Amino acid sequence: MSGEAAEKILSNEPDGSFIVRDSSDDHYIFSLSFRLNSCVRHVRIEHDQGNFSFGSCTKFKSHTIVDFIENAVEHSRSGRYLFFLHRRPVLGPMRVQLLHPVSRFKQVQSLQHTCRFVILKMVRRDLISTLPLPRRLIDYLSTPHYYSEQLAEQDDRAESPVSSSTGELEKICFTPQGLS
Repeated sequence: MSGEAAEKILSNEPDGSFIVRDSSDDHYIFSLSFRLNSCVRHVRIEHDQGNFSFGSCTKFKSHTIVDFIENAVEHSRSGRYLFFLHRRPVLGPMRVQLLHPVSRFKQVQSLQHTCRFVILKMVRRDLISTLPLPRRLIDYLSTPHYYSEQLAEQDDRAESPVSSSTGELEKICFTPQGLS
């Protein structure tokens, strides 16, 4: 799902709504799109040494993306820890709350995406190249789309750049309550 598609879905949702999606940057696995003050913003989720985090916010990290997001929602609801979007110093930080997960599947996936999902669920990755398919399809099936694969597996059993619809880069950080 692109950032633009996430913005379209989140445009009709309340503040605190968010979507986890594949990152468009090859250096990251996931991005988080969230609604804050009636604007949709995007942040990359870091994956380093087996942990997911918001960049340099190393106090808040998890081994799986599911645990990371569940912890973020729990902390947003309880107020024990707070996330802040750091803008220009003049404007000061804005508190981010991740309260309402929105399904990526609110929008119907393409037939191509659905077929890929089913094939990857049924065929081991190391056997894809042996399928009687054109090279272009083999290449498509071999290209990692982490979120889709994560869903298939579940079914079987520093600082991060942030962008907004205004195009400004910002940072998100995790802070114990009372500190900013």
